Amino acid sequence: MRVYTGILFAIKYLIETNKSTYMKKLLIIILSTSILFFSCGKEKDDSTDQINTSMKDLVVSNDFNWSTGIKGNLTVSFDNPNNVSLEYEYISIINQNGDKLYTTQVKNGQANFNITLPNDGEFYLFYPITGDTKKISSDGEMQMILGNTLPPGMKSTTSISEVESCTTCENPMENGGAENPVINVNWTSKNENDVPGWLTTASDNRIEIWTSGFQGVIAQEGIQFMEINANMVAALYQELCLEPGSTVKWSVWHRGRKGVDVAEVKIGATVETAEYLATMTDGNTEWGYYTGNYTVPEGQETTVFVFESVSAAGGSQSVGNFIDNFEIECDFDGDGTPDDSDDSGDDSDVSYTSYFPSSGKQVLAFEDLWPSLGDFDFNDVVLSNQATILKNANQELVSASFKVSIDAIGAGLDNGIGMMIYDENGDPIAENVISELSGNATLDADNPNGIILTDDVFATTNDRYQNNGIGATTDSPDTLYFTITFNAGITGFTPELYIFRSIERSHEVHRSVFPGTAIMNQSLFNTDDDNGNFKTVNNLPWGMEIITDGHFKVPVERIEIINAYPEFEVWATSGGAQNDTWYISPDETKVVDIFAK
Repeated sequence: MRVYTGILFAIKYLIETNKSTYMKKLLIIILSTSILFFSCGKEKDDSTDQINTSMKDLVVSNDFNWSTGIKGNLTVSFDNPNNVSLEYEYISIINQNGDKLYTTQVKNGQANFNITLPNDGEFYLFYPITGDTKKISSDGEMQMILGNTLPPGMKSTTSISEVESCTTCENPMENGGAENPVINVNWTSKNENDVPGWLTTASDNRIEIWTSGFQGVIAQEGIQFMEINANMVAALYQELCLEPGSTVKWSVWHRGRKGVDVAEVKIGATVETAEYLATMTDGNTEWGYYTGNYTVPEGQETTVFVFESVSAAGGSQSVGNFIDNFEIECDFDGDGTPDDSDDSGDDSDVSYTSYFPSSGKQVLAFEDLWPSLGDFDFNDVVLSNQATILKNANQELVSASFKVSIDAIGAGLDNGIGMMIYDENGDPIAENVISELSGNATLDADNPNGIILTDDVFATTNDRYQNNGIGATTDSPDTLYFTITFNAGITGFTPELYIFRSIERSHEVHRSVFPGTAIMNQSLFNTDDDNGNFKTVNNLPWGMEIITDGHFKVPVERIEIINAYPEFEVWATSGGAQNDTWYISPDETKVVDIFAK
C-alpha cells in the first residue's frame, strides 16, 4: 500500500509540473490505469502468515502448555431412544481403519476415557451392540446417539454377530430380554410355546410378559420384560447348547414388583439338578445387576439356567420378581470379560490393551541450556515415546511396555534421560506404584516412581549421530525398550520423560506442565532466563510435546522451529487454537527427515 501511494504521488507531481499537453494527457492515462489496477487488487489477509522470525518476539499466553493433541478426560453420555442394553456394556475408541485402541465399560449411564490422541488422525467412539460410531473432536463431554450409523468410508472390523466358539449350536440363547412375542398391550401371559427361548415349570405353561412403562416399571432394555411367576410359584429357564469344558459369563437384571423381591439363579444339567449360583434381592425402584462365570462340566451336553422365586413383597410368590436382559457370553480365560471384548482371550490376568499415546507416538523436543536460552531449534534431544498398556478385568494396570526412540541429539552437552510416573492428571503419586522394571532402564534410587533410561545419551547410542543436518545422520535411531509391572489397584498413569545433565544429575530440564523431581536443584529456578516454571518471562519453553500419527522432522541446527515450520507461530500465539497440525507442514529445506528412506 505504501508503494501504491508513492507511485500516485509521483504521477500527480509530474502532471502538475509538466508543461507539455501531450505529456500531461499521457500521465493522466497512466494515473487512471494505476488507480484501476490497485483498486481491483485483492487485499492480502495476513492473519495466518508468519510475522516474527524469532521465537524471542512471540507473545504467548501464560497458560499455554506447548503440547499438541486431544488430551484429557472424555466423558460420554448416551441418547438411547430404543432403550438398547447399555449399562455394563462395552464401548471402544477406534481409528479410521476400525482398529480398536481403547475399551471400557458403561457405568451409571456414562463411559469414561483418559485420552491422548493426535490432531492429524480421525478417531471414533464405537458401540458394538448397535454398530454406532461418533467422531471424537475434543476431550471433555460428548453425547452419543445410539441409532446404528457409520461414517462414510469407515471399515467396520468389529462384529457382534460372530458365532460363539463356546457353543455347539448356532444360537446358544435367544430372546434374553423377552422382546418376542410383541404383545402390544400392558401385560399378558403367553404359553411357553409362544415365547422363543423360554420355558417354565408352571403346570399351566404360562409366562407373564410386561410392556415397558406399565405401572411405572421401565424395562431395563428394550420394550418388554418378564415376571418369573405368572399364576403360580414356578421357575423360568433356558436350555443352552454350551460346549463342555468351556467357560461362559452370564448376567441378568432383576427387580421387585410391590417391594423387595428375592429370587435365585441356578445352573446345571437339568432343572431338578441345577445348583445354586446367586441370590437376587431388589426393591421396586430400580433394576439390580447380577453376573458371574460358569464352567460347563465335561460331558454336559445341555446346560440349564434357572430363575426361581424365593419370596415376593405382599406375600404371594406368584406376584413379583421381574427379570430382563439375560445374557450368555463366551469367556475362554474366565476373567469375567467376554471374549468379544477381551483383548487377551487366553490370559486371565489381562483383559484390555490400550496405548500411550492412545494412537501414534509422543514426540518430545528439548532445548538443553536451561535456565539460559538456547537457539530454539528444539533438536538438542528429540525423543519418540510409545507404550502398550495392559489392564485386568477390573480396569487395573498390569503392565506398560515402552519403546523410546532417541531421534536426534543436536546438543553439545551430555544429557541423560529420566522418566517419572504420575497419576492420570499428571500429579505425583504418594505410594510406590512400580512392582518390577525390566529392559533398558533402571529404577531411580533418588525418586519414588522414577526411572533412569540412560545417564548419557551419547554413551547409550551404538554409533554417535546427531540427526540435526550438520552432524552424523542415521535412519535407525537407537531405541530403548523396557516394561513396568505395576502394583495392584492402580487404574491409570501419566509418564513424563525429561532430560538432565550427565555430570550434574540435579540439573534437570522438564516441560512446563511438570515439576522437577525430588533431587532437582531448586536454586536454578528464576535464574538467567527462567521465570520459575521452565518458561521464560514471555512464556517460551525449553521442552514441547507433539502427539502425531506420523513422524516429526527435526529442524536443522540453528534454524529456529518458528522458521522451520511456517504454521508454528500462529499455533503458539493462538494458544494452540489454530494450526493444530503445524508439525505436518514444514519448510522441507529447513528440516531433517531421517525416516524418508
